[in-house]
Amino acid sequence: MVNVYIGPYRFDVELGELIFTGSEKASTFKLSNIEFLVIDQLLAARGQVVSIESMCDKLLPTVVTHHDIATAVQNIKRFLGTEHASWIEVISKQGYLLHVKAQNKPMFNCTLNSFSIKNYVLCLILGILLIIFLATNLQTTSDIRLSMPDKVKIAGTDSILVPIYENDADRDKYHSRIKELSQSLASCDKLKWQRVYIAPSSDGNRLEFLMNNLADDGKACNNLKVNNVANNWHFIDSEWLKKAGFCE
Repeated sequence: MVNVYIGPYRFDVELGELIFTGSEKASTFKLSNIEFLVIDQLLAARGQVVSIESMCDKLLPTVVTHHDIATAVQNIKRFLGTEHASWIEVISKQGYLLHVKAQNKPMFNCTLNSFSIKNYVLCLILGILLIIFLATNLQTTSDIRLSMPDKVKIAGTDSILVPIYENDADRDKYHSRIKELSQSLASCDKLKWQRVYIAPSSDGNRLEFLMNNLADDGKACNNLKVNNVANNWHFIDSEWLKKAGFCE
């Protein structure tokens, strides 16, 4: 396992924590999923701008807005304190940039030149015991499913439609309807949103929408939930799209 160091801060990947090691008493910041993603992506880029859009995409099928990312960045900067908060720079309408150079430090060092034969054998035995423990105690869970969405370009616009499914079976079930919805959105005189997310329930009785734009830092977005659909999408026409706020 490798820890990543940002100056006096240690990013513990396994525990999902940011730890200040610059004093005798370490302080720890437990990262949320979004905060973990932000740190991980900034470190992976190492001096390059990471777009907000790419961060949002990494958490799909969970829908994350620009505002969620901005809040996560502020929380991290708050933990870094006034002295180090400037390490994370906000690049207007683009994303975020980590200025400090990260260092990778291994948690364990089992090289022969630094260990005696006795310690090497002990390290080997511990590794074998760990493998046996994992093999006998960890089981795969058959009902854990992740169905990544397919982005659908809305013809004649710079916008995309992102369907989010509960499972792979729903992907096949709703594929043709998603295409039809994309065509309906393309018929708008002017589509108000650059991204339109749709999450149909497996039973076909509920549709959830989230719409946002890429350059508004999450400040302008719209959520819509339609219940009692009864597995029928025929109510989605140009008049409904305009009334629901998709089209101008």
